[in-house]
Amino acid sequence: MVFRWLADHLEELLGATLLTLMAILALANVVTRYIFHFPLAFTEEIEVNALVWLTLFGTSMAFRRRHHLRMLFFQDRLPDKMKTVLNLGISLLGASLFITLGYLGYLQILEEKILEITSESLDLPQWIYTLCIPIGCALIVFRILQAAVVELKEKN
Repeated sequence: MVFRWLADHLEELLGATLLTLMAILALANVVTRYIFHFPLAFTEEIEVNALVWLTLFGTSMAFRRRHHLRMLFFQDRLPDKMKTVLNLGISLLGASLFITLGYLGYLQILEEKILEITSESLDLPQWIYTLCIPIGCALIVFRILQAAVVELKEKN
């Protein structure tokens, strides 16, 4: 039961956690900058990279809920059978796009590891931040396919 809830709400949980962390870091930076005159430069690095994760989690959640941006003008004029075929094709194209993007993110990680690129403020390996691309894309592909299966089951 807990596993099922977690599987259904993973992006929401991770997104809420990241958003809370980002708010805390931003507040801490404002307080230290304007009250103590000691800015925390590393917070910007963490917040920017957390925002990328947050964007990918939100995209995944949108696909799971079928709330992603769609143009329905032509689709609404098709017979139900054609709508299903069209939606399946669109799902496969979307999954292909994010598989490609995830693969390119993986190649970027390999390059960053070879070149030993580090982040500006925290001097962490940059590939740690880049992990969001293949992980986020894998989650998006999973949610696209999950939504396609649900739609096929609903139509049959």
